[in-house]
Amino acid sequence: MISIIALLLQAAPAAAAPAPWTVTTRPKTDPTITSTVTGASSADGNGKLVVRCDAGKANVVSVQFFSRTPLGGPPARPVSLTFDAGTPLIDNWEFVQQGAFQRDDVGVTTLTTALASAKSVKLHTTTAAGEPIDATFAGPPSAQPISAVLAACGYTLGQPPVRAPEPKDGEKKDAK
Repeated sequence: MISIIALLLQAAPAAAAPAPWTVTTRPKTDPTITSTVTGASSADGNGKLVVRCDAGKANVVSVQFFSRTPLGGPPARPVSLTFDAGTPLIDNWEFVQQGAFQRDDVGVTTLTTALASAKSVKLHTTTAAGEPIDATFAGPPSAQPISAVLAACGYTLGQPPVRAPEPKDGEKKDAK
């Protein structure tokens, strides 16, 4: 699963970018997976903040940041998001060469809840070499685009998803 998301993150953004916070469904070469995304470019055009649903056998919502400045890939490191000049929300995100992502259910729930009503978002992180990366984004016009992406994966804004427990080693998935 990690390698799939890493490959998806490394894909170049579409040439004709939709208006900020427009919800789009992206075609996949694998017809069993549907990706629904919304996002906005940073004020300086050097970054993009995205909320993404990859729906398939397992539904995964992630908050992603892409940068024109190479971030240097792993290891995981802190990303700070400040919504409307509030208290920064800081958590470790996973990194690939040009981007970073958070896909932990509770982390995504916290971030998408704050983002849905934010008028502005400030992001701070570093490259693998420790160089600072800062970006500022306009928030979505309403909660609708965030809610729509979450709904594409069966999530509800403000509520972490309920997942079936993973089978323990040696147990069958279809044991009934």
